[in-house]
Amino acid sequence: MTLHQLPPGPGPLRYGLIGPGTHAQENLLPALSVLEGARLTAVAARRPEAAAAAARRWGATAWTVDWTELLDGAVDALVVAGSPELNAEVVESALARGVSVFVEKPPAPGTATLEKLVEAERTAPGGTVAFVGFNFPYGQSYRKLRETLRAHGEPRTFDLRMVSAKPTTPVWGSATVVESLLQGLGTHAVDMALREFGVPDRVTARRARVGGTRYAVHLFLEYADGRLATLRVGNYSNRLEVRCEFVTDQGVTGVLDQLNSLVLSRPSGAPGAGVLDGKESVVYDWPSRRGGYGRTGYSTELESFHHSVTTGTPSTSPLSACLEVYRVLDDALRQIPTEGGS
Repeated sequence: MTLHQLPPGPGPLRYGLIGPGTHAQENLLPALSVLEGARLTAVAARRPEAAAAAARRWGATAWTVDWTELLDGAVDALVVAGSPELNAEVVESALARGVSVFVEKPPAPGTATLEKLVEAERTAPGGTVAFVGFNFPYGQSYRKLRETLRAHGEPRTFDLRMVSAKPTTPVWGSATVVESLLQGLGTHAVDMALREFGVPDRVTARRARVGGTRYAVHLFLEYADGRLATLRVGNYSNRLEVRCEFVTDQGVTGVLDQLNSLVLSRPSGAPGAGVLDGKESVVYDWPSRRGGYGRTGYSTELESFHHSVTTGTPSTSPLSACLEVYRVLDDALRQIPTEGGS
């Protein structure tokens, strides 16, 4: 039998990572390492030992303490997971050079800076992709929730609780803990609401001091057609907790708890028929040990970015969409008293 030789296919997309901190090591690099058609080739960090260690651990062939060196043809695309200031600087430079970039949120320290990045995104060379890393909407269990609800009407309410143990001191150049909290968890929460319902007609924000430097912040996003998104973020938990609930115009409720458990139910007498009749419910479970990076969205968000870069299709998480998130949070912060207040 003749041995037939296949012609070589296209090489993998060469990725560079800027900022191999805890988040990148625990989430982004593992997800990138199994991304088909991708190869990490270079790592940049402020400390040479950190850059070299990450490069060795994740199989990159080069490292540097000067991230600008990655823009000179060393990579095809960048992943940046630094401070908002660093993220913005990298994004602006990368887009100007025609290098596609996946940037962890928050991509900029403030709205004015993000507006400049949106302009850089608009004027970047053709085929250059910018992608803001909001992982939760890309999670497999969250997508299952949304896909399942489509058969049961349009969502009328969205209720999201997202709490963690940090920050308890101002970070990323923020003036207050509350501002830092909104810049971290708040951007996730508002992004999810805007993807579902769009830009709200009214934003109301309230905060409660839980004790010391721990806070609960509630955001209410109201829409002219009566839809409502209620977002609750806080730094008073001992771990990250995420719970979201949708209610449709058919009265069907979908609840996703910790991205692991999905429950759908409908009250008696509501429209529709089938397995949701009466007091019955449908339950889906994703054990936390199974499919972690797909369930949390880190693998699928990188897959979406990679697909846009390799096919020339638009980003599904552009800087321009993130700008509306920043504007909602600016509105909220104007309504919240300073931390020295009541």
